[in-house]
Amino acid sequence: MKKILDFCKSNMIVIRWTAEYFFALWLILRFIFNFDMFNTHYWWKFFHATLHGFGGFVFGALIYSAIPIYTATTIIIYRKKEMIIKIPLADKAFEYISKLFPKKVKEEKTEDIEPKEETPTTNEPEIPNEVPPELRIPYARVKRSLSLTGPVSVYNQQKKQTPQTPESIMENSQNESPIPIPTDFDISESMDTSTESFPMFHDITFDEPEPEPEKLENATTKYFTEKNIEFETYKQFVATEKYVIYEHNDEDFWIMDDNVWFAAGKQIDSPVTELLDLAKQNNLTPVIYLKSQNIMDTESVIETFEKSGIRVVTKLDDLV
Repeated sequence: MKKILDFCKSNMIVIRWTAEYFFALWLILRFIFNFDMFNTHYWWKFFHATLHGFGGFVFGALIYSAIPIYTATTIIIYRKKEMIIKIPLADKAFEYISKLFPKKVKEEKTEDIEPKEETPTTNEPEIPNEVPPELRIPYARVKRSLSLTGPVSVYNQQKKQTPQTPESIMENSQNESPIPIPTDFDISESMDTSTESFPMFHDITFDEPEPEPEKLENATTKYFTEKNIEFETYKQFVATEKYVIYEHNDEDFWIMDDNVWFAAGKQIDSPVTELLDLAKQNNLTPVIYLKSQNIMDTESVIETFEKSGIRVVTKLDDLV
């Protein structure tokens, strides 16, 4: 009972709205439709009667919508702590009634407040919940601009070499050289080259072509080849008459940071800057084709790309 009274005292505005609502509803039903909602006999007649005409329709709609309207308005008033319909006369009556139920003033206990020890704050980056366990440490290191390999063990560090003087370099070269440096460069005709070591010069041909770099082949190049669309490739980019395209097709879970993209055991520099530079130099539209969308926070990443001026597509048909 005490809990009920405490609830009523703390939510007097809800009780007031309930009283005003059902009183107004009783007036409408009593004096317009001659229906007393507080009399069970009228309710028995209502459930056994048939409604006809416009008046019957309005009466039935009012009866069946009374409870839903009351529930919705009560929730709004409870949340906002403010009446939906303000009636000056009802406000005065409510003030008079509220004086009859004074609220209990709780005695505040003065306690010695001990100063709380402030915990030192660290600048550790917040790691989203979507990052898998194997990528949490690389994600934190990238956020702090550290390398992904981490500190090197003392046993794996390379020994620092002391700077050598020119004299020591000459001595080492003489000791390690398989061909002794001759004191005299006069070569006699009787010298037997088969038994004595003699330096040989190999022919160098400048006519042999250098091996061509491997051409980029991915879903984008195959699509343009099938559609007979002319294109050129540069590194990991594909350029047409209108677009310069970067394709992301790795099925692993990737985290695309501003400067670095990385997955489990993989890391690449973000191609966004180079993509924008190529597009600006050649007056083309930069495009990122997300063939694989296994990316952390995909919607936010796409929004970031679009804000920087990059068009993001998931189907190459959107470019034709």
